[in-house]
Amino acid sequence: MDREMSGMKFTLNQNIWFGNEPVEIDVPDEWDVSFHTIPGDDLPGLTVPQIREKLQKPYGIKPLSELAKGKKKVCIVFDDLTRPTPARPMAQAVLEELQDAGVDRESIIFLCALGTHGALNRLDFVAKLGEDIVANYGVFNHNCYENCVSIGTTKKGYDVKINRELMTCDLKIGLGGMAPHAFNGFSGGGKILLPGLGHIDTIEQNHRTAIEYLTDNGINFAEVMGHIEHDGMRSEIEEMALMVGEFFKVDCIYNTRLEIVDIFAGHIIDEYYACAERARALYATPRVKDLDVCIANANSKASEASIATSMALISTKESGGDIVIVNSAPSGQVTHYLMGYFGKETQGRIRGHATDRRPWGKTILFSPYPEYTAKLHLDGVRDFVHCATWKDVLSELSHVKGSARVGILADATMQYYVD
Repeated sequence: MDREMSGMKFTLNQNIWFGNEPVEIDVPDEWDVSFHTIPGDDLPGLTVPQIREKLQKPYGIKPLSELAKGKKKVCIVFDDLTRPTPARPMAQAVLEELQDAGVDRESIIFLCALGTHGALNRLDFVAKLGEDIVANYGVFNHNCYENCVSIGTTKKGYDVKINRELMTCDLKIGLGGMAPHAFNGFSGGGKILLPGLGHIDTIEQNHRTAIEYLTDNGINFAEVMGHIEHDGMRSEIEEMALMVGEFFKVDCIYNTRLEIVDIFAGHIIDEYYACAERARALYATPRVKDLDVCIANANSKASEASIATSMALISTKESGGDIVIVNSAPSGQVTHYLMGYFGKETQGRIRGHATDRRPWGKTILFSPYPEYTAKLHLDGVRDFVHCATWKDVLSELSHVKGSARVGILADATMQYYVD
């Protein structure tokens, strides 16, 4: 999925929750430019009937249509806007399965797995689920500080606390997406429960486990993406998620157009590893390195754009290179109560940075929406420059001469490198 180009324009997907308006960039003719995307871009999106077919063939658990019979209170958990998961068609397919099983609409609630992110409002819920669901079903935010109950203790002796409302339900369903993840190898599986619906104390402990693993092994966050051999937090997540009891998980795989290209459903552990095997193939990108300039698109996780920064960093020369982050989302970076900034001297309980500290050139944020604190969120970068237009970006890169090696990552927040 890589190709060499020069003197051409490139269209980059942008604004997932804001109209899907793409961005077009061009590059000087003399640059040696390569464009890198993923195999999943060759696949078409699935329809709702095709999604239902996948739901009817689950891994390690009975079909949803059987599990739903006679249930009195159903909780459908979905992820927030920091994740590009196309939840609407998944939710529609699940609701059709529940309806066919005789579950009354008033028996169903939706619960947003925020983890320690800021709460969603009605417009956010509509963007994720659609007007019809928001109008006809109870849709609620998780609160990581309140209304959580203890469900067990980990092997390490840590208390596991999770959303109380979830535990009152006799059928629990999760709608999530699987993509490369900077702590977990791949997202999906039990992550929608913990950290998704966990208490901040439980989430803090689990994230410290992951950060200590990276620090002890000198691994950059981006090097973990797509590589489940790195077990910074996954085993602990699985241990905690199983304490919840029976849980029907649905994980989708998407492309850079954010179309669902595959679905896996079933037991929270069994479906995860089946889905991860497929995801490894569909998100893989041959390793890009030794670049003079890396242009990293941040679309699928635009509100956590530091992922793109880390991917760009490990793509440049050991002696240093320039990084351009493309991010047109007007919402800026997510409010993160665990790892965010709340003043120049005030941060969340944990604040970590990529461990790879090779020399950097410029870090350029290409966005029409200026934000003073962006340089803090983008992984503590140095020599930060904000450019509102692509013309300004090229002006900042005017020192890049001749046949400089320039790489463009189609979506650096979902790709991962294979050697």
